[in-house]
Amino acid sequence: MASTMEWIRRNYGVPARHGMRVTYGGKPATIVGAGGGGYLKFRVEGERRLIWDHPTSRVVYPKVEQPGRPRGWCSWCGRDRAMTQDGNVGRHASTWAADAHCPGTGKPPTHRVQYRTNAPGDRVT
Repeated sequence: MASTMEWIRRNYGVPARHGMRVTYGGKPATIVGAGGGGYLKFRVEGERRLIWDHPTSRVVYPKVEQPGRPRGWCSWCGRDRAMTQDGNVGRHASTWAADAHCPGTGKPPTHRVQYRTNAPGDRVT
């Protein structure tokens, strides 16, 4: 199962990350959470309360590099994985058994990945 932030990145094509500095409504802000049906929680500088809003509404994200190798969402495990040259999901371990390969290996991805999501150190500080 994907996290809410991962779901937001996949469905809205935005590079949202916990702790990411963005511009919200023309003011500097920080993403501090996600939830509530795909909404993001922002801490806007100079304001006391946190703001919930849609990931594509009034938000300007910083430029984020695309993954160097093509990636796609595995239809079986639901995670982003490296793709082979023929456009299928590459070989990767199963999420339920470490010594087995995922049944989604070698099959077409459900979506192409715009922003890598399951990398170590995924959290931006």
